[in-house]
Amino acid sequence: MTIQPIGANRVALTLTSDELSLYGCSPASLTLEQALALTRDVCGREGILLEGSVELEIYPGQWDVMLFAHGAAAMPPRPIPRRPLRHRRVRREPT
Repeated sequence: MTIQPIGANRVALTLTSDELSLYGCSPASLTLEQALALTRDVCGREGILLEGSVELEIYPGQWDVMLFAHGAAAMPPRPIPRRPLRHRRVRREPT
């Protein structure tokens, strides 16, 4: 198993068919749900936090699988309110 962190909230995983068999799947039979559970488990054991929702890119090969996981940090529940702009008077010179 190869784990390569890419930036703050991304990771690349390469898993062989022997390593996938420990999770009860193979490169050809890996489902999206299994890949997500596997990615969260592997990253959790290595101390890599994927916050928020996770987007997966899966590239199965004949003997291994390459996974790219992109974590999206959660947005704040609502935007921070801004103060209204002050309207200033425009002074005009007498003509």
